[in-house]
Amino acid sequence: MIRSPVIVIGCPRSGTTLLFNILSEAPALWSIGYESKAIIERYHAPAVKGWESGALDASDLTAESRAWMLHEFQRQAAPGTFWRSVNQFRGGLRDNSLYRRIRRRGRGDAAGSGVSSALPQAGLDAIRHAVTLRNRVAPPRGDICLVEKTPENCLRLPFFLALFPDARIIYLTRDGRSNISSLMEGWLEPHTFPGYDVPATLAIPGYSRPRWAFSLIPGWRDLTGSPLEEVCAWQWIRCNEAVLEHRAETAGRVPYLTLSYESLVADPRTALQAMADFLDLDFAANFGRYTDKLPEINVVSTPDAEKWRRKHGAEIERILPLIEPTMARLGYGV
Repeated sequence: MIRSPVIVIGCPRSGTTLLFNILSEAPALWSIGYESKAIIERYHAPAVKGWESGALDASDLTAESRAWMLHEFQRQAAPGTFWRSVNQFRGGLRDNSLYRRIRRRGRGDAAGSGVSSALPQAGLDAIRHAVTLRNRVAPPRGDICLVEKTPENCLRLPFFLALFPDARIIYLTRDGRSNISSLMEGWLEPHTFPGYDVPATLAIPGYSRPRWAFSLIPGWRDLTGSPLEEVCAWQWIRCNEAVLEHRAETAGRVPYLTLSYESLVADPRTALQAMADFLDLDFAANFGRYTDKLPEINVVSTPDAEKWRRKHGAEIERILPLIEPTMARLGYGV
């Protein structure tokens, strides 16, 4: 049975995948190894609520969907020792020059992009199949501590607390300027960050594909013709404001640990020690291998604190007044 699960949340492109990979390799923790969108959205896809958004609350949970999700999380879960081996394989694949060339072709409209763009999903499907076979041989015994990470969870916290009343939440923040710049890069990488086939025409300047990337936020229909930096700014605002509201409403009842991406990168030892203390885990056994060097996960281009100025300086400057209130709430100066 799943006990005291750990829900990792944060705006897409805030570093949650990095944090999740570190947690998923901890020997004391279990995970399904990838985002749970397919599990959650079997019964709770945005289409069910008329494409309002990807948000869910406690009233959306049904007895049928609860039973399905708990079963699937338990069935697909594997321990950190397993996912460490999987991630080592993934890392080797990312370092392969031929694979990198194929992936780059998949990011455009060139001939062969359809095949190359399918590679990430094919690899993920193979990993899922391996987990399924593994668990047929050695299913979880007794209670497990599950780690879950899906960006849409920022908009689904009441829903997840109804599913897992004893959940603990790790909230990762990131400077809005850098986060929005990274979202903009991600929107233009459609094969890496797919999204939703929304029932509306997207007329976002400079964006030519029909899929809505990343979280489907409330009010998304009003942004289908907006500049990309504005779309991404609202994604960052809506995701963070939803978490801040939930954290305030549940203060004293739901365990929260708030970390910043900047502190995790600048001082991994301190950030990971705080996480170990929060989860009551042995630091050296579970996180010690990452105190000197963090893994690189889903990197579109080499990160640094001032990259947003070089990549999207003018666009980000334009939306600064829009994001300043949330930046202030998160403790970032502008």
